Amino acid sequence: MRLILVRHGETLWNAERRLQGHADAPLSPRGIEQARRAAMFFAGGPAPSYIVSSDLRRARHTAELLGFAEFSTDERLREMDLGDWAGQWIEQIEASDRGAYRDWRLGLYTPPGGEEWLPFRERVSAAMHAAIDHADGDVVIVAHEGVVRAACDVLVGLGPSQLSPVASAAITIFDVDPLAPSHKARLVAFNFTVSPDDLRTRGLDHAPV
Repeated sequence: MRLILVRHGETLWNAERRLQGHADAPLSPRGIEQARRAAMFFAGGPAPSYIVSSDLRRARHTAELLGFAEFSTDERLREMDLGDWAGQWIEQIEASDRGAYRDWRLGLYTPPGGEEWLPFRERVSAAMHAAIDHADGDVVIVAHEGVVRAACDVLVGLGPSQLSPVASAAITIFDVDPLAPSHKARLVAFNFTVSPDDLRTRGLDHAPV
């Protein structure tokens, strides 16, 4: 089976380089177009067996724009809780604690009052394995950058420091053996976008979650 993860489209806060976590800004006009372009990947192909989204509205809206009229939601697929960083601009964080944002992206730092990487990884893992067990065919998960990065860590051992940022509305695909212990997997595609413009970055900190 294939496990297909889609990051939500750009939000208004993403465009402002403002961090969200569990806060929930709406998709920007560009994010809406990104999600509509990503829908081309699913058009005309076999329907997934099971579709599940984070319960945050930016993910649910993206799932709708991808063309999925019906899908489940799972709060365990929410982005990492960023604690005191939620609502802050990256520039503010870097000015007050130089290097903290970069270290967080590398999995080396936890924001004040925020969620640590390992507990976050474990809740994403539980949701992901539950979705795989629920399905008898391909699974689509619509969620967040952190969820995609956690999936890469859980399924193929690629930790935060080994992954580039995930672009808005990017698609990541795994081949998964649903009968194997811990759902043995192989990474097929990472950070695929329909438009090359969506992969133009400014470095490690280009895509606030």
